[in-house]
Amino acid sequence: MPTNLRIIGHSGLFDTAFYLSRNPDLRDIGSGALQHYHASGWREGRKPNAFFDPAWYLATNRDVTDDPLIHYLTKGEYEGRRPVAWFDPVWYRQANLVPANANALAHYLANRQAPHVRAMPEFDTAFYLRSYPDVAASGMDPVEHYMVQGYREIRRPFEGFDPSFYRMRYLRHQPETNPFLHWLEHRHEAGVFPCLPEHETTTAREIRRRTQAGPLFETHHPLPAAAIRRARVLAYYLPQFHPNAENDRWWGTGFTEWTNLSRGVPRFADHYQPRIPRDLGHYRLDNEAPLREQARMARQSGIEGFIFYHYWFNRKRLLDTPMETLLNCPDIDLPFCLMWANESWSRRWDGSETDVLIAQDYREEDDEALIDDLARHMRDPRYIRLETHPLFMIYRPGTIPEASSRIDRWRELFKARHNLSPIMIMAQAFDDHDPRPFGLDGAIEFPPHKLTLDCTPIENRVQILDEDMTARVYDYAELVSKALADPAPEFPRIRTVCPSWDNDARRQGAGLVLHGSTPRLYEGWLSETICQARAHPFHGEAIVCVNAWNEWAEGAYLEPDIHFGSAYLNATARAVTGFQSSFAPHRLLLIGHDAFPAGAQMLLLSIGETLRRNHGLEITFILLGGGDLLGRYRQVGTVEILKPNTNAGRERLQSLHDEGFTNALVNSAASTWLVPDLASAGIEFTQLIHELPGMLKHHHLDAPLATARLLARSVIVPGAQLTRLCPEAVIMPQGLYNPVVFSEADRRRVRLAYGIGSDALVVTGIGFGDIRKGFDLFLQLWQMIRSPVFHDARANPLGAKNNSEGCNDLTGQTRPVHFIWVGAIDETLSRALSADLEAAQVTHCFHLPGRVEDVGPFLSAADLFTLTSREDPYPSVVLEALASGLACMAFARNGMIPDLLDDLIREGDGRHAVIAPGDLPATANWILSRPPQHGDVLADRLERGIALRQRFSFDRYVRQLVALSLPLLPSISVVVLSYNYAQYLAARLATIFSQNCPVTEIIVIDDASNDGSAALAEKTATSFDRRITLIRQTRQSGSVFAQWQKAAEIATGEWLWIAEADDLSEPEFLAELSAVAAQAPQASMIFCDSRAIDRDGVTISPDYKGYYQQHAGHDLDRDLLMDGENFVRNFLSRCNLILNVSAVLFRREAFAEALTRCRSDLDRLRLAGDWRLYVEILMKPGAQIGYLARALNIHRRHEQSVTGALDLARHLDEIDTLHALIGQRLGRNASLASSQAQYRAALRAQFGLRTPPRKKRARFS
Repeated sequence: MPTNLRIIGHSGLFDTAFYLSRNPDLRDIGSGALQHYHASGWREGRKPNAFFDPAWYLATNRDVTDDPLIHYLTKGEYEGRRPVAWFDPVWYRQANLVPANANALAHYLANRQAPHVRAMPEFDTAFYLRSYPDVAASGMDPVEHYMVQGYREIRRPFEGFDPSFYRMRYLRHQPETNPFLHWLEHRHEAGVFPCLPEHETTTAREIRRRTQAGPLFETHHPLPAAAIRRARVLAYYLPQFHPNAENDRWWGTGFTEWTNLSRGVPRFADHYQPRIPRDLGHYRLDNEAPLREQARMARQSGIEGFIFYHYWFNRKRLLDTPMETLLNCPDIDLPFCLMWANESWSRRWDGSETDVLIAQDYREEDDEALIDDLARHMRDPRYIRLETHPLFMIYRPGTIPEASSRIDRWRELFKARHNLSPIMIMAQAFDDHDPRPFGLDGAIEFPPHKLTLDCTPIENRVQILDEDMTARVYDYAELVSKALADPAPEFPRIRTVCPSWDNDARRQGAGLVLHGSTPRLYEGWLSETICQARAHPFHGEAIVCVNAWNEWAEGAYLEPDIHFGSAYLNATARAVTGFQSSFAPHRLLLIGHDAFPAGAQMLLLSIGETLRRNHGLEITFILLGGGDLLGRYRQVGTVEILKPNTNAGRERLQSLHDEGFTNALVNSAASTWLVPDLASAGIEFTQLIHELPGMLKHHHLDAPLATARLLARSVIVPGAQLTRLCPEAVIMPQGLYNPVVFSEADRRRVRLAYGIGSDALVVTGIGFGDIRKGFDLFLQLWQMIRSPVFHDARANPLGAKNNSEGCNDLTGQTRPVHFIWVGAIDETLSRALSADLEAAQVTHCFHLPGRVEDVGPFLSAADLFTLTSREDPYPSVVLEALASGLACMAFARNGMIPDLLDDLIREGDGRHAVIAPGDLPATANWILSRPPQHGDVLADRLERGIALRQRFSFDRYVRQLVALSLPLLPSISVVVLSYNYAQYLAARLATIFSQNCPVTEIIVIDDASNDGSAALAEKTATSFDRRITLIRQTRQSGSVFAQWQKAAEIATGEWLWIAEADDLSEPEFLAELSAVAAQAPQASMIFCDSRAIDRDGVTISPDYKGYYQQHAGHDLDRDLLMDGENFVRNFLSRCNLILNVSAVLFRREAFAEALTRCRSDLDRLRLAGDWRLYVEILMKPGAQIGYLARALNIHRRHEQSVTGALDLARHLDEIDTLHALIGQRLGRNASLASSQAQYRAALRAQFGLRTPPRKKRARFS
């Protein structure tokens, strides 16, 4: 039996050099060190190595009384006991795959220099060596370095540990204590943090957070020109961004508003300061370039024009350079009006009369000069008018002596000297709210003036960072709710919103802050304010103002900044038009692990693009990390990066849930770390799984994926192989998101660029070139094909040599062979293969173009595609290769592509191959057996590619994802019917694209128009970045009902909206009608009231309530759900009260069946066919109809419409026909017959027609 000394000596745990260096008094005992330790050293607390502490071991394990190292070696480690407090042998053994018969600590001591070996989960070896190059250069064990001296040098054991913070908070009186070990011992106690926690902050931390892109950052998304503006939206404009002599004298040379901006700092936690401009930078308004860019940006964001502050003091103008620039550049497309900032200027920036810099004296002798100056601006054709009246604003009428009579005199001067009658209004500020005492025509709000009066200050609810702060702080959300609840006054008023307000840059801790603004809160305020403006027009117009465009020093601006980007501009555009509204009822989170340019990430990006483009679905990406694709993600939707299992992440997900994101699509197993946080926020999700078991194990994803499977609404996999991992999964091949098309032009171009002849055989591989993708096998395959030994064995089994050289295939043919790998190469693998790669590239037959955005041209140039991956679930590049018509090869048992290729082979496409894993000779033989691709072969390739693109339809795949991810989303097909309606079509499509309910598809049927309608439809869809299916009919149908029939045949949705091309709709139309449909499963039709407009878009009537009341009383004043037969009896038996088909949402199946049943009648009815169809739908037993009393449809009435110009007698004849049909269906009764007769008699009198003789009625189908 081995002695204790032998056990220790052979264990690898006694380090003689360490023992002697740490114990200078023993330096002369030499080889007797081990015996000294065993005899007495352990009793004296002497350590046998840096990672075994005898004193700690004995203190922790009271049952051990002899040499603790012997105990650890023979019993302790196997019992899970630790050699020191921080080394866990159980964890280490599992994490580092220690053999069963090996000692974990000894394994670490022997392998600790290996980069993949970690001593403990908390210590980040790679981070330590990367952060401290001196340690890396020394060759020391980083853990030992830290434990011995690193902690004394205030070094970090991992990125998230701040030793300075930890010492200051927890070890102020224990300076010699190792902070990392102290944290390990106490980390589970409440209030113990490794660094300043997320919920605590400092001024520096706040500045750092606010001077980078935040989670709500957005790039600018310009509105399409055709987008319908729901109101005229103006923005206040500050011209204070250029030097002038007065400001130089008062504030110092070079002063502009930007000078103030630099003084803003955060005074409390989450205080948004400083504010830094982004896209436009710190511009100077003494040249026209910034003004042009501002005009473009405002126009593309739904803002009609600017309200320029006009500074005029006793005949002297200040800060007038931008205005003069605009007047002198008539080509700048920027409507404008003026607000006279008529208060004196003081050094306090608040209009007070103390320390006045320039006074406003209102001298009567200056009146004519004032009016002449204002009229000069009003003569500009861009000046904003209400009808013919210029709009002019006065900031503080209360400072004008005898204001009412003075303003009357100004009106007289405007009329007498310039024949102008401006609408003159005042700002509601400084306790002056009513324009009537001043003789003004109305008021305009000027928040935060007035609105904060009823709000509660919240300084006591924020964490103060500046103890000298005296500012008043209000909750932005409370102010919004109070503003929206403010009733309309008795005088005309323009409502105003502000994106934010914070004048800390001017007042430095003593100003006013509206705290907590977000783009969504602002959008909601502006959107609801627009609704109020439409309900309460200002001098006949729906007008809303925003304070402001560029008040940077007051935190009130729409221009892009560093933190939010263009989020507030985009919110403005959404509110003004309803396009891509943040308040859509059906919204979806797309969860991805990062934005690295690889397959799963590209798939998620493409899913997002398709959801938005095809269906109009509002999406937000949640990523667990960044990457090179982040910019492209942000072009598609909002992107937020959240860290799983953090309070901040959970709080943000809860906020998103409250904003309507109640459903999510989790893109991969690698994203499942966020699943518990989704569940805690109440967000239901659908789980996609792409990863194969090997990858799951390698990335430690088994446990989070198991959790995701338990919590997911459904699980989707691309092929049957993964159902062995997840039996409950739905099999759904992912589809082709990059629709590659074979191009002979691209084939020639790429081959020419790389010196490849037209007769050469080109083999390609695509992807990130690493071991998993089999890039090394791809290189070996090329080397094998070039090898004379391989070709001798293949071409001459008897052993004769073949001495061909170059890129030829050495088979007796002279056909060159080229290999192209498209994609970045893993750096580690590239270094390992550097000699082989250099030798390959020198031949000019092995090509590495690197990562490219579009792989299509390289696929066109190729003849074969090889998937040499060792493990690859369902790579899209193979689908792209197949869509390009290429023959493809894959190794068997490598994901689900081999199954796909086997299916294609069974279906008769024998070009493909599935080869035993790693069998390069068989792969080489398959490559060299390919025939040349010329003429008919290329034509066949093109045809096969087209067929496979249809098979791998990405649109169909995404529709299936939508159905599983949003099970309550209605399936709606929108069909636009158009014949020579180019004048109206763009606006019609704009209102469809602006619907806040996603749709299944948008189909435009053009009935052989000759006015360019079809091209306009495509152009409009492109400008909105939306997809439409355009049906171009070459022959006119001659019947609207033939078009309805075609719509029913083409559409695939459960519901059908026939949207006539000349009508319009409110953004809520589909959402509101489909909500009724969801509550009425038996409904065959849902319709709403309509607003009537003329051919120029001018409102004729706000609704059809008056017409309804004339024929059916007040029953249609409110919403209703009714069975079909009763609706026919009450509302369709006398006349047709469904006045416009665009106002109706049909259940498609019921619509199609009814069309078939009454088609022969529709062929005879030119005017009353719609009425006939409604009756047919509703008279089917069990049918129901829903009605919404809100006028969400906009019906365009044409003076020369068919209804107005056609033979009136025929009109009456068709009504008579419908009356007979309805009477027959409802059962003839005298009351109904009498009512119908009265209606016909009234129309006959209205049309001036005599009573016709009785005639035999037509039979009805």
